[in-house]
Amino acid sequence: MAETDQAAPPTDQLATMDLSETSLNHAFSDRVLIRSIVGRLDGGAGLAGKRVRAGGWVKTGREQGKGTFAFLELNDGTCPANLQVIVDAGVAVLNKLVATGTCVVVDGILKVPPEGTKQRIELRVEKVVHIGEVDPAKYPIPKTKLTLEFLRDHLHLRSRTNTIAAIARIRNALAFATHSFFQEHHFLYVHTPIITTSDCEGAGEMFQVTTLINEAEKLEKELKENPPPSQGDVDAAKQLASEKGEVVKQLKAAKASKEDINASVAELKKRQGEAFKAGGEI
Repeated sequence: MAETDQAAPPTDQLATMDLSETSLNHAFSDRVLIRSIVGRLDGGAGLAGKRVRAGGWVKTGREQGKGTFAFLELNDGTCPANLQVIVDAGVAVLNKLVATGTCVVVDGILKVPPEGTKQRIELRVEKVVHIGEVDPAKYPIPKTKLTLEFLRDHLHLRSRTNTIAAIARIRNALAFATHSFFQEHHFLYVHTPIITTSDCEGAGEMFQVTTLINEAEKLEKELKENPPPSQGDVDAAKQLASEKGEVVKQLKAAKASKEDINASVAELKKRQGEAFKAGGEI
């Protein structure tokens, strides 16, 4: 019984709902959010007769009455439902509005549609403020059903589809609930890179707060940064040092200048040092 009482529709809230113009205005835009119209308990019917400015993307559009007017299903991302918009041919060029993906901003009057239609409210356009046209032949998100694999190739537009938009709303609700819970219980939200290094897909350092790293871990890190030479490197260093030694002998035998001999000796010592570091013996 208790669950039934909680699930009852809040009719008292509907009766006291403010239907004034100020209740529709958004704090940061002159547009009225579609959610504030169609998301009401009465489906927006109580707002009939009010002038509003709405905007969004055309989900679907079609010309009717032999091109005398057009129906648009407009969505601005604030809710899953669309707002039906009716535009007369005398207000704007209809073929610029009906393509899926077109961005429009319109001024008009909210009216109750005729009986028998599924919409509870529709917008009769008086003025088209803005049109962002698209090429129907190139727009990659058509009205047909699309696979998730296809949407991965169009990440910047996939949020306009019902599936991705629904997932985004669910994630938003979960993240908000999680943060609200911890805030209400006086937890502090901290970005972990503030107190430790960031591990990006395993390419960084292990997540840890302590700075007490043992010697074994230090040695392992040094070996990764400076790996030991291969046997081929050792053999190549020995061969180079041996060749430089023969050059010095030939210079002395030929009674070369002191400068040439000193330069060759310095080069020999350098190669011997490299061979020694490589782990070989000269």
